[in-house]
Amino acid sequence: MAKDGPLLMLRITWLTNWTSISMRVSNEYFDGMSLTYASDEQEIPLIITAQDPTLSLSQWASNNRDKINHLLSTYGAILFRNFDVNSSTAFERFVEQVSGSALRYTERSSPRKQVEGNIYTSTEQPKEESIFLHSEQSYNNQFPLKLFFYCAQAAEQGGETPIADARDILASLPASVVEEFQRRKYRYARYFWPMMGMTWQKVFQTEDPQVVENYCKQNDIEYQWMPDGALKTHQIRATVASHPDSGDRCWFNHCTFFNVSTLAPHTQEILLGSFAEDELPNNTYYGDGSKIPDDVLDTLRAAYEDNKKEFTWQTGDVLMLDNLLMTHGRNPFSGDRKVLVAMSQTGHWQELEAKP
Repeated sequence: MAKDGPLLMLRITWLTNWTSISMRVSNEYFDGMSLTYASDEQEIPLIITAQDPTLSLSQWASNNRDKINHLLSTYGAILFRNFDVNSSTAFERFVEQVSGSALRYTERSSPRKQVEGNIYTSTEQPKEESIFLHSEQSYNNQFPLKLFFYCAQAAEQGGETPIADARDILASLPASVVEEFQRRKYRYARYFWPMMGMTWQKVFQTEDPQVVENYCKQNDIEYQWMPDGALKTHQIRATVASHPDSGDRCWFNHCTFFNVSTLAPHTQEILLGSFAEDELPNNTYYGDGSKIPDDVLDTLRAAYEDNKKEFTWQTGDVLMLDNLLMTHGRNPFSGDRKVLVAMSQTGHWQELEAKP
């Protein structure tokens, strides 16, 4: 074992493709804080609980920024609990203190409402639906490196935000599957219908087709305007990223999430009964446009599910994720639930794509 000062003991386990560092943290690492795991068997998220509930999270974070980010680079997920966070404004101040200004939500794929500044609702998807695990905006050329959730109101039941370590997902996949995707990449195809789902106006936040065309040209997106005013696009993206700090290889993509076969069976039936395959609102393929075999998609979904971890939200909780290291989703829920989201720090595929 190695020590980082008197406060941390590191246990290093070597795996095939990457190094997993499990840090046994001491409660002395932060004064006035309790550091715990979700359970003896589940080390993510790391839970930092304030002993004084009147302590401002943003003020505390401003004095402990380096330590927080050090822990995040190892665990990938930190849950802050029992701090004084009672508004979207206080949430945004914390984001700014620990990670810089929150980013604007661009090239959208999920229905969200802007609360204030660059703070948004996490999603407006119906409460009855599950949201599959994914890496935030990995389909963009530029994407957030850090992701934050603030639980303004916990659901009566359900509504968890499950997470899974993208390093573990990658390690769970057969080498042949990973090699095929790294060779061929994947294609994300979208069809923006005027009266259904996310319109191009909502996605690109403009009414001007020229602005959309300029954005597509600048971000390696092929586009085609249809006679009825609909927009058809596709973009080819990588599937494996290298973490900018550690170099850890991460399964970082929306290939599984946006494939029509990942949707609930009744939703698949409606969509496939209403649209031709090349007119579906979202779908994914290999980069050359050929279909991804069903058994490969089943393998991908299993890798996410097998590594999924859950915790129960409490009102006032704030979850901080390293977006490359940690995927996230949402469970169905009952009652009212309000979870806000913010993103920060920009990564670029051109710089972070992992080579085969």
